[in-house]
Amino acid sequence: MSKNVRRRKTPIVARISTRGAVAIVVMGIFFMCIVVLVSKALFVSNSKDMPEGIDTATIATGTQAPPDTSGQPAVATTTTPAATTAPQSSTTAATTTKEVVKMKLLDVTYLKQEPDEESENIIVLSPNIEVDVLETLDSGWTKITFLNVTGQLTGYVQTTFLY
Repeated sequence: MSKNVRRRKTPIVARISTRGAVAIVVMGIFFMCIVVLVSKALFVSNSKDMPEGIDTATIATGTQAPPDTSGQPAVATTTTPAATTAPQSSTTAATTTKEVVKMKLLDVTYLKQEPDEESENIIVLSPNIEVDVLETLDSGWTKITFLNVTGQLTGYVQTTFLY
């Protein structure tokens, strides 16, 4: 035989030990975890949360109720003292009931001071906030009020943002 005969090399798969294969798998998993963590840090803007620094009208409850699909607005009744001209005894008081229509917001929108697109923004409203409807205007705006963490706020939103 001649000296130039080549010897066949063993395939690389056959030369890797069990320890080496486990080390490769562990390093692959570690690398994928690093990629996921870095991508989450780089692409924070894809989160469903509101950006920091924006004053929103949410009260953190941790859960959101699903939208009411019945099409009927929720109605709550409140009692208020009625104006009377006749003197009354101190044990009885006349009351009238006033219906308060409760609705929710569909999407992020601004609470405006006046029913106009050019009006000053009061606050950014988040979806699914429950508001009390005070008045619905023919111009497509609705006057609402709600309790924010800083107190009672009243203003106007476009009617299309309410359900």
